Amino acid sequence: MGAYNAVKRLAREHQNWLPIVQACLEEAKDTKGEFAGAWVLSKAKEKGITWFPGLRILVRYGILKHEDTTRGGRRAYYTMPDCEGVEKALQELGTDEVRVAAK
Repeated sequence: MGAYNAVKRLAREHQNWLPIVQACLEEAKDTKGEFAGAWVLSKAKEKGITWFPGLRILVRYGILKHEDTTRGGRRAYYTMPDCEGVEKALQELGTDEVRVAAK
């Protein structure tokens, strides 16, 4: 399943995750490659998101890919293989829907 369809499915099944997907998309664009889950947490907190579970659900849906890294520490690193598909789905869902999901 492509990332576009995955985001649409996530919106139906777990709408409260859309702001996290948006934060992941922003981080993926900023880094142009791998990003740490902790960096997404920081971006989410800036937007007022007060909860933040692990990103494994987004990996299961195919929105993110967990990267094996040789870096020290306990951070998990991810990539977003299809930023364009994710962005298109989020745009179609609308920013109002994403804001409502954060509540």
